[in-house]
Amino acid sequence: MFNIVEIYLDKENYQQKVIPSDYIENYLGGRGLGARLFVDYCDPTITPENSPVFFLTGPMCLSKAPLTGRFHSVFKSPLTNTIFDSSCGGKAGYYLKSQGIDSIVLLGKANSNKVIYISDGKVCFENLSLRGIEVSRREKTLKEKYGDDTSIILIGPSAENGVLFANSSCDRRFFGRGGLGYLLAQKGVTAIVVKMSKKDEKISDENKFEFVKNEIKKWIHGNPITSKGLPDFGTSVLMNLINELSILPHKNFKENHFDNADLISGETLKKYVKKRRACLSCPVACGRVTEKGEGPEFETLWALGANLGLSSIELLMELNELCYEYGVDTISLGGSIACYIEAKNLNFGDEKTVYSLIEKTLNAEGEGKLISKGSLRLAKELKKPELSMTVKGLELPAYHPKGIYGMSLAYGTSNRGACHLRAYMVAVEVLGIPKLQNRFIKKGKSGLVIYLQNSHSSADSSIFCRFLSLAVGDDYLARLISAYTGLNLSTEDYLKIGERIYNLERYINCQIGFGRKDDLLPERLMFDGYEDMLEEYYRGRGWDSNGIPRKEKLEELKIECL
Repeated sequence: MFNIVEIYLDKENYQQKVIPSDYIENYLGGRGLGARLFVDYCDPTITPENSPVFFLTGPMCLSKAPLTGRFHSVFKSPLTNTIFDSSCGGKAGYYLKSQGIDSIVLLGKANSNKVIYISDGKVCFENLSLRGIEVSRREKTLKEKYGDDTSIILIGPSAENGVLFANSSCDRRFFGRGGLGYLLAQKGVTAIVVKMSKKDEKISDENKFEFVKNEIKKWIHGNPITSKGLPDFGTSVLMNLINELSILPHKNFKENHFDNADLISGETLKKYVKKRRACLSCPVACGRVTEKGEGPEFETLWALGANLGLSSIELLMELNELCYEYGVDTISLGGSIACYIEAKNLNFGDEKTVYSLIEKTLNAEGEGKLISKGSLRLAKELKKPELSMTVKGLELPAYHPKGIYGMSLAYGTSNRGACHLRAYMVAVEVLGIPKLQNRFIKKGKSGLVIYLQNSHSSADSSIFCRFLSLAVGDDYLARLISAYTGLNLSTEDYLKIGERIYNLERYINCQIGFGRKDDLLPERLMFDGYEDMLEEYYRGRGWDSNGIPRKEKLEELKIECL
């Protein structure tokens, strides 16, 4: 039996409800379950500030199988106005599941700043303002009050300052994109403290589960990326490779190569690393800890470094820590500042200018107040909309679309806006996993994008870390879920669930008003043949020419809730 705890912020009470079993069979948990519940709890056209916020575990959360130590949040993004999901490697999901709680939903708005404390399946509310205090001090204060055996979902000062891309953290892991921190601040939630419990789940077929789990470990240890590249250098192992291929965006995507990339690469960062850090149940341990804190990750080194023209690794470590303490998404921060620098004809690479703009943005002061709304709103306000490097309002990550065509289509058709993790085509077009595909071929590429979108949707709902798919195939993941839960999924079933989730998210966005026009890239990044790729993609998906799922497709996938 699966459940959801409804938390009514205005009334300061809660109730537990049973989730229908067919929801789990059709959507698993995490991202997929969140999308299905979103439809039950609100009209898709609701404003983000009034929408429910879900935190969801997955069927594998207590399994301690490799790379399963994550949980998800689903909400309507204040930055993109789309349905949005974000994944975090903190322990709160594991702790919720250990209490017998599969998911929680925040409803309404609190009358004052609230800390929500969840222990033994019970929810308590406490008035506590930590306004203006850095994230690390907030966590220390709450740990001293509630104990070290807690995991805490936190917002930072930038969320309270009204920064639309403010994030939320948990155990120094992040719900990074989409503005979850901003939404929690709008709802009056300062923190959610989750107490650890000792509940175990019964494994459906323990012998089969142990066998498949051990086979998966072999694949992880036999893969050069998950056994060597990521453990040795972290995610920033990609920096020199992406730059060498001339797909590393520079100066707000005006250029695709950064001459000083090696100075901010994983190889350079390694000189400062004191130890590695892993999420729960993870043998890869891609986290880097330096004397300045943890990180930076590849995307941060790009967004605040290569894209803005900064090449001091020590400065970027300092900026990374500043962003952690204030609680912001570094990709949107870097993209918005790059847009502002270009719009105002400032100099890329000017450390003092960039540092000042970052500080002002974190505090939403001066010109930082406009930057804090994201590059789409910023560019429109400055009457230069063409300078916003976004899709559906979300800033593009660190791969230049003109040099990796499958990734460009994945950006355009992502349900949450420009994102490399909805379909990680870098694996196929750069890393050669499972087989290298020509990154400049357009025809036929849509099939790979659709496959990865479906596969990743199921992985996000299970919940698996994205890096697991670099080493392990869908067949093993379906067998692992089956052995642990008893759901008896074939590989086809697993991918069909992913297809159902992706189509549901898409149809929700269509009800909000999104369509073909929102699947285009920024004008600067469009290339001949992109719209042909889009047409091919729509046909492969069973959508109409405006990108709306056809009735027959929804019926085939048993999406009856809409």
